Amino acid sequence: MAGGTRGDVQPFVCLGSALLERGHEVELVAPRDGETMARAAGLPFRALPADAQELFSSESARRMLVKGRANSFFRWVRNEEKAYADEMRQVLVAASESADLIVCGILLDARCRAIAQARGISMVSLHLAPLIPSRSYPSALLPQRRLGPLTRASHLLSLQMLYRAQRDDLKALHRELEIQPPTWSAWRHGFSGREPCLLAYSQALFPRPGDWPSAPHAVGALRPSPELRARLGAAGVAPDLDEWLQAGPPPVFFGFGSMPVLGTSTVLPTIRAALAELGMRGVLAIGWSEVDARSDETLFVLDEVDHQSLLPRCAAAVHHGGAGTTAASAAAGIPTLVCSVVADQAFWGARCRTLGIGDTFPLKKLDARRLVAGLRRVLRRDIVARARQVARRMTEEDGAAGAVTSIEEMDRSKRASAGATFRPPRGRQNAMEVEADRRR
Repeated sequence: MAGGTRGDVQPFVCLGSALLERGHEVELVAPRDGETMARAAGLPFRALPADAQELFSSESARRMLVKGRANSFFRWVRNEEKAYADEMRQVLVAASESADLIVCGILLDARCRAIAQARGISMVSLHLAPLIPSRSYPSALLPQRRLGPLTRASHLLSLQMLYRAQRDDLKALHRELEIQPPTWSAWRHGFSGREPCLLAYSQALFPRPGDWPSAPHAVGALRPSPELRARLGAAGVAPDLDEWLQAGPPPVFFGFGSMPVLGTSTVLPTIRAALAELGMRGVLAIGWSEVDARSDETLFVLDEVDHQSLLPRCAAAVHHGGAGTTAASAAAGIPTLVCSVVADQAFWGARCRTLGIGDTFPLKKLDARRLVAGLRRVLRRDIVARARQVARRMTEEDGAAGAVTSIEEMDRSKRASAGATFRPPRGRQNAMEVEADRRR
């Protein structure tokens, strides 16, 4: 069960595909605009009553995101969601009727926890960014500042904001499920790291803090396999782009994914001016933005992009700092300049700076001068060298395979504690494999 934009949903598609390969029965529950991706991956799909692209691409959302008004944006989203809150609960409850296990993201965590409690089934949270409170780093959902003794309190603040935003809807869900009403204490415990959860991001980008519990399973970023990329229609680069890439030096990649912040009269001229100043070429992935631009010798413009094929052929990446895009640029071994917009994007930008593989500033401060200066910093030899080192460490991770193994181990442990026998996926394991699983 996944809420949010494509960057939130795609990791669940990767996990669902890997679970299907393992022999499990899987259904993906996500916003309506995720259906095409899910069906292409061969996943049964159930739509939530929302269209994330339609919501984010509205004029109101675009205006707030470009100006960096995160609080106003989230208030606006909550008000918009009220119109379909009842239907949302109905879909989530119905989808869980025959489930043995729920895997969910942060936006649906509390709802899924309530449903799992009522059903008496297991639930695993999928963390695409660090969410467990710690004294070693500020909340990934807040602006990144040095807070000293208040660092741990910043996590409680961000979690309390999420709790208050969902409290009324949670109360209604708990009433419908006939279970005890939600409390702040229970909500906070759900993110304590003592409940089953998967850390679905690279440990090379953010290693586990020393004051975390040992329960969370670090699996790595959930990125599409070559086979899945082919099914999604995003494998390789198109012939015209390949020809353009071969005709000159490696370009700078620009892309803001599900953040509809690019504009023909705003960001596009800034990009062109910066490239002219640096004497470089660029590739612009439009994503959910509306940009009227044609490709030329200096700038190649495309709608969709296969990060895993394109980014290794680039000199650097400039993007919004989404968890998936940051993982892709880091895994490509190229420097990253994050122009953050909202949520955990500033956190990933700060991680790039701390690791010495890039730099960051808010998108609302973007202009040609700052873009040129930022690219000159990240293209230094020492930063390029460190980016390649981090990429080599990331090649050791297989997030989807690690997640599947962890989910099966969690399920096996829960069944054993309940006196039940672990049931391997049907038709995919012989007797020897079953015995090996039992021994492990």
